[in-house]
Amino acid sequence: METVSRLEADFWEQFEAFQFVSVDLARFRDLDEVAERALELALDLTKSSVAFIAMVDDSGDRKQVYTRTAAPSDALTDDQIDNFVKTATPPPASMHESAGGGGPQHRDPTQGTFFSQALQAGGRTIGVMGIVNKAGITAFQRRSFSLFANQLAAAIEIARLHERRQEMVDALVNLRAELDRSEEQRLLSDERARSAERLERAHELAVEALLAVSMHARLGKSLTDFYRRLTGTVAQLVGAEKVLFWQVNDNKTLTAIPGAHGVDDAFVARLKPGRCDPEIDDLASRVVYKDDIYRASRADADADSLFVLDALGVDNAISVPWRAGDHRLGLVAAYDSQNPEGFSREDTWVLHKAALAAGLVWQLRQAETDLKKTVERLQKVDSARQLLLKNASTAADNIRRRFASELHDDALQKLTAAELHLHRVSPQQLDPINDAVGLLQQAEDALRKLLFEVRPPALELPGGFEQTIRDRVLMLRQLTGIEADLDLELPDEVAYEFKSLVFRQVSEAITNVEKHSGATRARVTVRVEGGGIAGSVVDNGRGFVVDEHDHLPGHLGLLSLTERALLAGGWCKIASEPGNGTKVEFWIPTPR
Repeated sequence: METVSRLEADFWEQFEAFQFVSVDLARFRDLDEVAERALELALDLTKSSVAFIAMVDDSGDRKQVYTRTAAPSDALTDDQIDNFVKTATPPPASMHESAGGGGPQHRDPTQGTFFSQALQAGGRTIGVMGIVNKAGITAFQRRSFSLFANQLAAAIEIARLHERRQEMVDALVNLRAELDRSEEQRLLSDERARSAERLERAHELAVEALLAVSMHARLGKSLTDFYRRLTGTVAQLVGAEKVLFWQVNDNKTLTAIPGAHGVDDAFVARLKPGRCDPEIDDLASRVVYKDDIYRASRADADADSLFVLDALGVDNAISVPWRAGDHRLGLVAAYDSQNPEGFSREDTWVLHKAALAAGLVWQLRQAETDLKKTVERLQKVDSARQLLLKNASTAADNIRRRFASELHDDALQKLTAAELHLHRVSPQQLDPINDAVGLLQQAEDALRKLLFEVRPPALELPGGFEQTIRDRVLMLRQLTGIEADLDLELPDEVAYEFKSLVFRQVSEAITNVEKHSGATRARVTVRVEGGGIAGSVVDNGRGFVVDEHDHLPGHLGLLSLTERALLAGGWCKIASEPGNGTKVEFWIPTPR
């Protein structure tokens, strides 16, 4: 009876121990924690010196080993552990055969006896657990160890299931996060695609607006007509019932320009001029002077916007600055969108492009107006200049005609008479008389040259324009011996004043060659060119420094060449270098 009682007590003690073990192992959810705690409990239950667990895969290959010793002196080497594991790890079939109870017991001369038990869960072997006890292992310890191994296998499988469950949960969480990221990316891609479509559409509309500005600027008879045409096109592009330009006046007030699209008299009557100044912080002033973009709807408008919408009598509005460079012209506004969602940012962008282009048109029209006024003033100045030139030429010609008449009728006739009287003197006094006759002939030639220059007789005759210049060049050759080449192409059907002006230029340039050049050759060219007469007189004389011509003999003649050409609306250039001759060029426009 004592023995039975003792066995029963040991059994219940062992049963309580295994119940504690089961509860203790069930606390752990990590495989490493289960293995380490199982080794500790196995040593404690069996009073062994060494315990180990070898996990195997489905093919029986060892993949992970856990060991624990009761004391540091009982520690095994890596080779000893490998031998124990190899010995304790039978083929999968052997493991299944020993699953019913107990396991092989082995003896090692150095380590004593060890016992191993297959770890089975769900009908498959997941590993082996073994113990080493130098004192040997009793049947009761083997049976207890087998029960413990079964509990450990269940705990390991539960831990594995928990790990797999946690892996699945983590995978599901990651999958959900990835799905969320994919959805966010999809939404972002969709939004980008919609934005790209809106941007492309806005670009197309902006191009249409610019084309409309270009077309209306060409077709518009006035700025008012241009605004009427442009506002109609912009209204179609942005889907607005009303579009109009507001202009800043000189008194810093903002008024609507007539001819706006969709605006009737009743609407115009509500548009009272408002103050618009860079020093004011109202909506209109911020748009005009600070380049704000205004967009408002009754659905989400603040108090200021509601006041503006009520004053205009509209449900929604957009407005952008209207400017030409730094010049602030006003603003462009669109009202009452046909889109149920109201005006979009793309509509604002299209309106802004149209406003900038319209500003350039305004600037162009202003420049055209200023240019027209300038042309009119220049035409008046040119008419006055031509009248002055004609009057001056007429007065000079009248003086020259009177001077030539008096010179011919008086001085030349008297010189001729004096020469005739000298020829009647007796032959005994010829030398003084011949000297006097020679001087009189020189004086007569000089006066005839002067008479020719003052009033060329052939200039008023048909074909006499070219002949007069040829006669002047011939006179140069006769008086100085300078050889001159001629290149002439002259019209004859021009006014006498113009012929006289061109002749004066050529004659003045030839006179400078005669008096100051010391040349041996010259070339005279006078031709039709560029709506006028271009002439040049070139010599191979001594030349001079042009910048110092004010201090040279004949500088008044050079000055008159330039002044005469400028007064006629043309130009005159004088080029010369010491030792390289002189070139006088001029161009005079033919009078219209």
